Amino acid sequence: MPERYGSYATAWRRLKRWSEEGIWAKILESLRDSAYQDDKFSMDIVCVDSTFVETKKGEKIPHITATKRRKV
Repeated sequence: MPERYGSYATAWRRLKRWSEEGIWAKILESLRDSAYQDDKFSMDIVCVDSTFVETKKGEKIPHITATKRRKV
């Protein structure tokens, strides 16, 4: 990580705090609204990405996938 961002621990704490305070949601909402007003965003096509899902300690994680790969 570039030195100008400070220590890794400090950066992590900032990102965590900003997430908890809803800062990222506000930034994304503002970007979305600006893009929508400039006709650069349309609700005709929407994609949702959930590559990270937090689980509780000891919770079983299902082994279900959207696509199955064949063994070659």
